[in-house]
Amino acid sequence: MNFIKTILYNSWAGRNILRPVFVLPCIVISFLGMESCGSGNGGDNGDDFNRALLLENWCDNIIIPSYEDYNASTEALKVANEEYSLDPTNEEAFNACIDAFEVTYFKWQSVAPFDFGPAIQKTLLESTNKFPTDIDDIEAAILNPDFTPGLPSTLDNIGLPAIDYLLNSENAFANLSNDAERVAHLERLVDHLHEKSSDVLEAWTSGYAMTFKSATGTEVGSSLEQVVNAFNRVYEANVRKQKLGLPSGIMTITGTELPGHVEALYSNELSVDLLHSAIVAFENFYLGNYTADNGTTLEGLGLDDYLNSFGNEVYGSELNTDIVNQLSLMKEAVLTLESPLSEYVLSNPAETAAVFTQLQAIVVLWKVDMMSSLGILISYTDNDGD
Repeated sequence: MNFIKTILYNSWAGRNILRPVFVLPCIVISFLGMESCGSGNGGDNGDDFNRALLLENWCDNIIIPSYEDYNASTEALKVANEEYSLDPTNEEAFNACIDAFEVTYFKWQSVAPFDFGPAIQKTLLESTNKFPTDIDDIEAAILNPDFTPGLPSTLDNIGLPAIDYLLNSENAFANLSNDAERVAHLERLVDHLHEKSSDVLEAWTSGYAMTFKSATGTEVGSSLEQVVNAFNRVYEANVRKQKLGLPSGIMTITGTELPGHVEALYSNELSVDLLHSAIVAFENFYLGNYTADNGTTLEGLGLDDYLNSFGNEVYGSELNTDIVNQLSLMKEAVLTLESPLSEYVLSNPAETAAVFTQLQAIVVLWKVDMMSSLGILISYTDNDGD
């Protein structure tokens, strides 16, 4: 499927501006004698907004609880896998392992946006969900008793995608039942997954949380700057592009579909739900919403409140309204996709492209308009022509 990258028109809420899908560095604008990107397109730079409370809500109510939930799921997967390893011919234990794996994959979606601080230091994103996985490397690693997960050369054959292959590929149960080395390798991968999760959670609870909450500025290196750059970068590269843009061929150089690049390829039925779950995670973080102990959803401070603090301005509450509306459109669009996604992208290219258009629309709102309003520089680069 061919996809022509075009300039996007941002016409929501009166922002009838022809916006190219790339962002000029602020330093270039400064050289041209124009107003700095940090000015925020509206006069008020947001200094009256209580960023300390925003960071506190994120840290205490969203980030750490999400890591705790994810870590608990990796631990449950580890326990289930250890139980299965005792008797690889036990199909009930095998299915319990698959169930625990699926829970872990969904819990992962809630922590993936937090790719800064300890997650960067521990290479959590790359070692957890780099797909497609390299099955040839996995098969070679099974025979290597000295295999060490986590080395740069192993990142494309470890983590959730590799575990998905070992548990859900064709004849997976029979292959494991008859191969002690295969069972041992599965255990290595699960143990490494849990180890990485535990390391990041420990870093947050043993000191980084205080560091995070104390860096209340908007300059490079501040917590807000790290958060929103990771937020945008992970959404663009790991959600929009990886989960749908590449499998559909929309973001490939040749326009050729890559159905084998869907997330959770071997589980076959999870790809669409994982994409939807990821969007919900980004939405909740943007809104500052979190789940209380009794299961109810509570509203905390989020980026929506930050934008609303600018007042009824094009780049204030009006921008927030556009973002909230677009998030709803994205969720609705994703639910029109059907499983298995690897087949759907081939048989329904027009429908897939329509969904991708909704995923792309939020990029301009978040990466261009929101970042400008908040006065935060974009500190990452990509080659996607956004």
